Amino acid sequence: MPKFHVKQLLLAGLLCAGMLPALAQKMYRCPSPGGGTTFTDTPCANSAGTEVSVKPSGGAAPAASKSDQQTRGAMDKRNAEYNALLTPECRRAREAFLAKSQQKGGMDELMKDGNPISKAWEACEFEAKDALSKQGAKDRERVEADERKRAEQDRVALRKQECTTKQKVIDDRRARLAQLSDADKAALRAVEQDVAMNCR
Repeated sequence: MPKFHVKQLLLAGLLCAGMLPALAQKMYRCPSPGGGTTFTDTPCANSAGTEVSVKPSGGAAPAASKSDQQTRGAMDKRNAEYNALLTPECRRAREAFLAKSQQKGGMDELMKDGNPISKAWEACEFEAKDALSKQGAKDRERVEADERKRAEQDRVALRKQECTTKQKVIDDRRARLAQLSDADKAALRAVEQDVAMNCR
């Protein structure tokens, strides 16, 4: 199998494992269109994101902030989800590949023809891509669920605001009830009925 497949599989494994920060000097947390968060090694568009402190290769790890701990936790969760989609054999092959890639000179060894660790992970190419596809589908489902939840929250908040406005109208009209025309009184009763039915 050509070497470029090893690179593709490494990228697939590292993206799901959340291991790219260990290989890159800088990572950026960027807001995604669906309201979620993505991580990249390039600055976010329109400077909308924030830079994440990561451990440089061979360097000392900076003190982890609460945000970084949450990021690490999210990455660990994604890694566990991805591993669960692999067979035990491919899971072991991936873990061995990732472990070797973190060692000094490990990537050079992995890129050599016939490396047994790389060959074992290459054999899982189809399964790895299928797992990525399934995880992507789960991500889309989560984003859609979050969007539905936000839409419902917005609808409830808007309805609450409308009810508050109508209640103010009712209170104002009731204070001036004797001065209202028959048409205004009829309108007031209609608003009262609406609030009674829809603003509980």
